[in-house]
Amino acid sequence: MATSWMEQNKPLFHALKMEKVVTYITIGLIVLVAALNILISLIMMVMEKTKDIAVLMSLGTKKRQIRRVFIAQGVLIGVIGTVIGLIMGYAISWAGGHYHLISLSPEVYSIDYVPFAPSVWDGVKVALGSIGISFVATIYPSWSAARILPAEALRYE
Repeated sequence: MATSWMEQNKPLFHALKMEKVVTYITIGLIVLVAALNILISLIMMVMEKTKDIAVLMSLGTKKRQIRRVFIAQGVLIGVIGTVIGLIMGYAISWAGGHYHLISLSPEVYSIDYVPFAPSVWDGVKVALGSIGISFVATIYPSWSAARILPAEALRYE
């Protein structure tokens, strides 16, 4: 009976796939925390800018224009954070792979360093996911900003 090298190392490949899933979950949780940060900062901004939004609405700005401003701001924060994170992540991965920064005990492992192999496809998936989550995080603050009633907001001014 002949077996291929993939069949012989099936537990190892399963462990590597499981490691990749755990990595995606960890990155997802980090992105979720960042999205909550965007959500809270936009809610605070809506609260601080209530009077300004009311003045704009009383001058004729439409609700969808107000929504677009806050959505654009939140997505811009998400895009900038994603780009900076990808650049730093790929730079650290390149340095780790090029200079063998994390060494392993050759008596225990068959290699003497941790290899880094950053994938463009993984970066694209993480970037799309983080930008999508940052977009979702902007929906509620933009909706609440568009609901401001100019007469109520400017009543005591």
